[in-house]
Amino acid sequence: MRNVALGFLIAAYTSLLMSVNVYAAQENIASIHVAVLAPRGNVEATQRWQPTIDWLNKQLPQYQFKLVPSNLEQLEQTVRKGSAEFVITNPGQSVILGRQFPLSWIATLKAPWSNGTSQALGSALVVKVDSPFLSLADLQRTHAVAVSPDAFGGFLTLKQYLKSQQQDPRRFFQKVDYIGFPIDAMIYQLRDSRADVAITPTCLLENMAYDGLIDLQKFRVINNNPPNGFPCAVSTPLYPNWSLAKTRKASEELATTVAKLLLSLPPDGPIAKAAQSKGWSSPISPLSIDKLYQDLDIHPLQTPWWQQALQWLKQNQQWAWGASILFLALSCYHFWLEYRFNRNQKLLNLANYDLKQKSQMLEHAQRVAIVGGLGSNLAHEINQPLAAIRNYSQGAKLKITKGTTADEITPILDKIEQQVMRVDTIVQRLRNLITKRPIDKKELNIQEIINDTIALLHHELSYKQINIHTQIKGRERDIHLDPVGIQQVFINLLNNATDSCLIHNSPDGNHINIVVEYQANQVDIIITDNGAGLSQPIEELQSAFVTTKEKGLGLGLSICHDIIEHHYGHFTLRSIQPNGCEARIQLPYDPIKE
Repeated sequence: MRNVALGFLIAAYTSLLMSVNVYAAQENIASIHVAVLAPRGNVEATQRWQPTIDWLNKQLPQYQFKLVPSNLEQLEQTVRKGSAEFVITNPGQSVILGRQFPLSWIATLKAPWSNGTSQALGSALVVKVDSPFLSLADLQRTHAVAVSPDAFGGFLTLKQYLKSQQQDPRRFFQKVDYIGFPIDAMIYQLRDSRADVAITPTCLLENMAYDGLIDLQKFRVINNNPPNGFPCAVSTPLYPNWSLAKTRKASEELATTVAKLLLSLPPDGPIAKAAQSKGWSSPISPLSIDKLYQDLDIHPLQTPWWQQALQWLKQNQQWAWGASILFLALSCYHFWLEYRFNRNQKLLNLANYDLKQKSQMLEHAQRVAIVGGLGSNLAHEINQPLAAIRNYSQGAKLKITKGTTADEITPILDKIEQQVMRVDTIVQRLRNLITKRPIDKKELNIQEIINDTIALLHHELSYKQINIHTQIKGRERDIHLDPVGIQQVFINLLNNATDSCLIHNSPDGNHINIVVEYQANQVDIIITDNGAGLSQPIEELQSAFVTTKEKGLGLGLSICHDIIEHHYGHFTLRSIQPNGCEARIQLPYDPIKE
């Protein structure tokens, strides 16, 4: 009985001693953290990489390798803090991290096709099978969904491809929604018609179909052009596969050992298949990825232009000071020129205003002179209705003395009223002509102004035995005119034509013809006479204070020219054969608005 108890105690002590030794051994095992990018979520990342971690633990029992699935931001923080010994990530992030932190890339994953090539990452433009989009051009101005603007396998590779096709990546899509990890959600967004196209990494569509998550027949890839032997649909060129790097926390001896083990991993074994690969190869050059980031102006080693400028200034201070002094001198010269220009501009505006005021004063003076020349005509025009009023009033008074009724006298009073209105019209016509007033343009019939002018000059034309004829050609229409200014032109031209006729005094009689011709874009007013014609060149006659008349001011034709130009028209004079002169006025229907 004592022997049995002793044997039990010995067995218990031996078991306890072994437990203590195992615990002590576990305490002495170093933990090695392997951070891995998990684009499809932590579960998928664990299924893919845990067999590799277990195999490393078996091959190196003195270490305890632990898998740490991470998203893009978490992986960068891990490297920044140095909280993991190894990192497994895609080539885009490997370049971003490798150019900012002391990472040493020790192996690159081989793709499970085409004899294990390392070119495996790109973009696939996935649409629904029944969508109307058939080519890359059809996707312009569509609604897209992507993981992140910084995601390499997906958005950045597509962005570089669009740039190589002379497309602006910033304006190609109407809208891009970035939904983050897991990337499977992009396909679900597309499936539920929340987007027109999904910008996915290569093989995502095929892997989700293999996992039974989607029906591959319900989707297709735009611009699909995979290399020979590549099993997945792809829309862009391919870039290197995932890589493994050691951080500053891992020793060189451990990194060398891990690299040897990974390179010796059977390419067709279950561990390589779980990692969706044919094992590992030595690290390949990231040159193509560096060029992609440089072309997109997002390479981590690229500095902003202002930093480059500051660096150049520090290195070339003498040139910088010279350029600064030159710039300052040119700026001062520019401001001085601008000051001179503004001052001269103001002076020119004042001169133009003064010239305009004087021109209006000359027009007014010429109108006063015209009224003075029309004195006899105005006296005759007013005397006629006054004489009629006197006769009608005397007749009415005589009828009243004879006892005529009011009904019989009313027609006489109406006639007196008509003559009063006639006098008022004559006075108003004179007032409009002589008054100095601001220019007021309005839509008018040119024929009415001509008729009013002829009525104003009727007595003088009759007294001088001038026959005047008018003719209208085309369909009449109103024109935007200054009525007083245009009437002043007509008065000047008819007076000149009258004086010319009296000089020549044709045996066939003195005639003035006025033709108003309405054309498509303008109206032509042609005034011709059978007088003596032009005695001097038209350029001289249209100059101010040049006249052939003994008592003339020399302003008439000059003012006519200015008034027509103010209406954006054209005024010409020429002699006609065998004798006479033609004045032609061309006025546009729709002049430039002031």
